[in-house]
Amino acid sequence: MSDVWAVSDSYESYVGRWSRLVASVFVDWFAPPHRQRWLDVGCGTGALTSQILARCEPLSVLGVDPSEQFIRWTSARVHDQRVHFTIGDATGLPLQIADIVVSG
Repeated sequence: MSDVWAVSDSYESYVGRWSRLVASVFVDWFAPPHRQRWLDVGCGTGALTSQILARCEPLSVLGVDPSEQFIRWTSARVHDQRVHFTIGDATGLPLQIADIVVSG
């Protein structure tokens, strides 16, 4: 039996649609300064990353997730020259990689 939370399409249709709603409210509430370097730890299917790109005028966004399938899925759908997605977790990243760190 496969893990439904590891299947990008299933995850997005169930959790992702709610994550996108919460992400927009979070970003508006957080009201971060523009032109920052962002790190989205556990970016999943890109709900929070997409809202950062749409609302925050970031210099860059790095989305990191341990799931190769999520990174492939998100990379195929979120197209912006300011964003880069990579497989991994926060423990292996340099300390000065971002001005703002979030986890969606």
